[in-house]
Amino acid sequence: MDLILVTDSIEGLNPLIKAASVAGWRVRKHIGPNDQASLSVKEVHPDAVVFVTDEVDRQTLKEMKAITEHSPVPIVVMTRDNSQGSIDAAVKAGCTAYVVDCADPQRIGSLLQVAKAKFSEMQRLSEELEKTRNELADRKSTDRAKGIIMQARGISEDEAYKALRKLAMDKNKRIGEIAEQIIAAAEILV
Repeated sequence: MDLILVTDSIEGLNPLIKAASVAGWRVRKHIGPNDQASLSVKEVHPDAVVFVTDEVDRQTLKEMKAITEHSPVPIVVMTRDNSQGSIDAAVKAGCTAYVVDCADPQRIGSLLQVAKAKFSEMQRLSEELEKTRNELADRKSTDRAKGIIMQARGISEDEAYKALRKLAMDKNKRIGEIAEQIIAAAEILV
């Protein structure tokens, strides 16, 4: 699996790279803190990114947020910065694992495994949330479209739903899509 290391110091880098390699990770790129990590992620498409820094600063947070928004991957932060503000900001920016004062490079493998598992779970939850939001929006649209049909045709709610469902089947579209079209048409006519 591929990895990008973002470090503010090359001291101690070789043991970290070796430990990552032993754990099955290949360091595809090593960049400094002022390089744009988000661009490297778009270029390399790694399986994870590790930030090794003394302090979690605005630039680091900016890069983590850009990675999370444009090319989401697990992000591990290894730092000496144990302030609650930095931890909160890093998690909000998309950090998957935040490790303070980790001088043992041998832990990189297990840290990456945890970050990857947590990232996968967060992605699953995010997708589930998005699906639920879409279903709720479809239900609201369907109820509103039924009301429009009931009023226009003077029919019951059940008959309005059957008409909506038949139209969706005839057009080979979701009921929610047809409901949105009916609502849009009603707004134009009113």
